[in-house]
Amino acid sequence: MGKWKLVKSKKIFESKWLTLKNNSYDIGGGNIRDDYYHIDRPDYVLIVAEDNDEKIITIRQYRRGVDEILYELPAGWIDKNETAVQAAERELREETGFQGKGVLLGTLTAQPGFMSMKAHVVFVKIEGKLNLKSPSEDEVIEQFSFGIEDIKQMITSGNIKDMGFISAISLYLLNSTLSVQISDLNH
Repeated sequence: MGKWKLVKSKKIFESKWLTLKNNSYDIGGGNIRDDYYHIDRPDYVLIVAEDNDEKIITIRQYRRGVDEILYELPAGWIDKNETAVQAAERELREETGFQGKGVLLGTLTAQPGFMSMKAHVVFVKIEGKLNLKSPSEDEVIEQFSFGIEDIKQMITSGNIKDMGFISAISLYLLNSTLSVQISDLNH
């Protein structure tokens, strides 16, 4: 199996948050396929923030795309000239007022069939609270902390259904080197 070759791309729409393109590809042997719509969006971070009681900081907010109030992990866009870990530490301060040091757990492809955006999952061990939250104007956020067993139950019962949340928690639970990486944060 080989990669498809992009042969034509036409920009349909562009904004600060996304670019929509109509792409044509050579899928092999000169077989051209048209009308593959593609969305370019900036990469973002999903933050698994753990407090001293080993509880995970969780937020709840309205999401207009599905017209529901959802449990999520703190998250946000990665700014230019910023690493995923730096973005996670900044976003955690802005959304929750907590500060800590982070370590990258992995990178997820959110919707690879039609979108280039990637989610970088960062674990942050909370070191303190600044109480200087500064969420965006359109972010009305409730904050919670749950133990991992509660989170597992909330996922299986359907109370947590955000794909990013579930994927990030899976990385957190499956990461066998996490304890080594966390101990490195304390040095």
